[in-house]
Amino acid sequence: MNKLEIFINDLCGVFDNENQINQELESGKQVHPKAKHINGICNNKINNLPDDFDGYFVIEESYYEQGKFKNILPHLFLFTLNEDDDVVLTSYDIPENISKADFRNDNEDLVMDYKELKVSSKFTPMIYKYKDGVYEGSSVSNFSAETEFTLNERIENGKMYVSEVFRKNGKITFGFVDPIIYEKKSI
Repeated sequence: MNKLEIFINDLCGVFDNENQINQELESGKQVHPKAKHINGICNNKINNLPDDFDGYFVIEESYYEQGKFKNILPHLFLFTLNEDDDVVLTSYDIPENISKADFRNDNEDLVMDYKELKVSSKFTPMIYKYKDGVYEGSSVSNFSAETEFTLNERIENGKMYVSEVFRKNGKITFGFVDPIIYEKKSI
């Protein structure tokens, strides 16, 4: 397997932060939401991929629950290798004709057209550096003149550490500087 295939193998599967939540509850204060990621390769759901296409499109289904608040955030990411042999995450817009509820890995009827996919104009691609069995990446995106989104990820030993922070005029409006710690539950 090449570097990208190894990365995708580590990234894809079902992850949750059950252990993190249990530790927080034991300490008397739950800080993070209950969270689950389902990551799956979706190249087979995309028509008109070039024959020499050398990347992996991945649907990331994100489910969050804190108190009565529940949120579903699906994403479409493309993972490739750059000229330095580093993994690059490029975010794509979910096609307008597909609802968030239908944009799932287990939706056998989900079909997209490569020719109609659009790179997200808001998200700055993230480059993962690899060292000693650990992938680390960071991206800062300006969603508007006032709104900044910072994503930091570390992937190692079946765990994903994900910090996502939205700031408006420099103040945190949503997210966690201390990462959500996802553990892989299944492939």
